[in-house]
Amino acid sequence: MKNKPLLEEVLWLLACIAIAIIIGFCIFGKTLFSNSIDINLHDTYFVIKKQHLLISFFIIISFSVYYFKEFKHSFRRKIQRSFIFFLGFILILLASIAIKLLPFFNPYHNINSWTIYPPLSAQSEINQYEQNFIILTIVSKAVLILQIIIVSMMLSVSYRWGRSKNNQLTSEV
Repeated sequence: MKNKPLLEEVLWLLACIAIAIIIGFCIFGKTLFSNSIDINLHDTYFVIKKQHLLISFFIIISFSVYYFKEFKHSFRRKIQRSFIFFLGFILILLASIAIKLLPFFNPYHNINSWTIYPPLSAQSEINQYEQNFIILTIVSKAVLILQIIIVSMMLSVSYRWGRSKNNQLTSEV
């Protein structure tokens, strides 16, 4: 019967993988099963391997599933708690990479002295740069808030685990 908890965790991970595949299929359709996914933004194509997309979905889903699943156990179980911390750190790293990539989504951002066509003098009275800057600022702040939420969730895990350990030590004395 020692293998039952391990089998249960493998089934939870397989369920998270299945949910990630279903969400990816709902968003991208049949193109999810091709070699790569092409995203066309303005005049630039971003090519994303499907494995990277599915891994990102899997990390987000499994972190949230494990956090809420272990909430009822007060985070006393060691393997599940380790999963939460490992997935949380990877999720923070993914969010950091996403913040670094945000300037590339601004078509008016002058990177490496590129020439922007059509020239900005030909733009309409609405300043496109300011609109894109505002949107990118909102998205970057949302990702930063997401990182803060993840860190606070991980701190709550460690606090509850320490509190339950302290309660066990005081009850043994």
